[in-house]
Amino acid sequence: MSVRAAKLDVYRTAIPMRGFEHAAARREVAEAVVVRLELSDGPSPRLRSGPRVGWGETHPRAYVTGETIDTVLADLREVIWPALLGAELRPGELPEVPAADATGRCINAAACAVELAAADALMGQEDWTRLAEGAQGGRHLSVRVSGVIGSAAPAKTARQLRWMRWFGLRDFKLKLGFSDEVDRANLAAVHRQIGKALARGKCTLRVDVNGAWSADQTPQRVAELKPWGVCAVEQPVFCSAGELAALAERCELPLIADESLLTEADAQALLAAGEKVWWNVRLSKNGGLARSLALAELAAQCGVPLVVGCMVGESSILSAAQRRLLELASPPRFVEGNYGRFLLRDDLVRRSLRFGYGGRLKALRGAGLGVKVDGSKLARLGVLVASLGGV
Repeated sequence: MSVRAAKLDVYRTAIPMRGFEHAAARREVAEAVVVRLELSDGPSPRLRSGPRVGWGETHPRAYVTGETIDTVLADLREVIWPALLGAELRPGELPEVPAADATGRCINAAACAVELAAADALMGQEDWTRLAEGAQGGRHLSVRVSGVIGSAAPAKTARQLRWMRWFGLRDFKLKLGFSDEVDRANLAAVHRQIGKALARGKCTLRVDVNGAWSADQTPQRVAELKPWGVCAVEQPVFCSAGELAALAERCELPLIADESLLTEADAQALLAAGEKVWWNVRLSKNGGLARSLALAELAAQCGVPLVVGCMVGESSILSAAQRRLLELASPPRFVEGNYGRFLLRDDLVRRSLRFGYGGRLKALRGAGLGVKVDGSKLARLGVLVASLGGV
């Protein structure tokens, strides 16, 4: 039995944060686009009455996919909704949502929001179980979430690390690119706390430069990080996938592709460097569950270490979707996300998701994404900016 999209409500949300900074941005408010998709097939199996409804979320970043809140709103109205409105959707299957416009411009973030909403509306618990059959992780999550640290104030970085160690985390990503002096002080602060653990293999440390270096200086800077126990360097330069693959051949540590990995074509270009370039896959960046899962499985097939990441400030809608991805994909090397109220001062759902002690995650149960949006919170933290229906 197929169903059709009947209505798409689009919200612009802003959730206060506890503060987060890196070389490319500082965030005090998590701004996102949240959508409510209503289907035309009658009652939902999760509800006694009413239409089948699903919720999705995305966090566009201009320096990541070239998208902004405003472009996502326009693309939902002008590209994605017209394509979805006439298509047949099948319960238990993820829909195909356009991830590029007619000119080939990337609209991954916009696609993510609607695909997640469709998954929330169309997928039952048995459907997730069926998709997970044969996956190494199955529906049992054995991953641990990494702690992300870094500040322009090294004393704050040290406090962040102490708290995360107390909470049992053992994998860490340090943000670099503030300035040479601050970066050295941050590295020293981290090494004082976990240097011995790094040497014994009890902890891991990778760094994220957020494109703050040049290609010419990157090989030397990467070499200087080896004595600090760093295992990989994320996105030292904003460049194409092919350029990052070539740059990795000149570096003593693996590089991690984040902004350089948007599409399958990017992934194919990165394969030229093999294990010298790890992949960071994020739902908003890579166009939703289906495309992110395809990249994750390609990485597993080709022996490329994988990071399943997130956008800073994701609500529990995206956190739940990430857990669904982790249920289906081969286990990644590192996971970032499900930070919930550790980073946000509020959430959009009734029961906020976050990782547990040691960074552990629990598999979700139930239909859809496994979370319920709280209407009163959405009304307080968001505003309805468009309501799209049939012609």
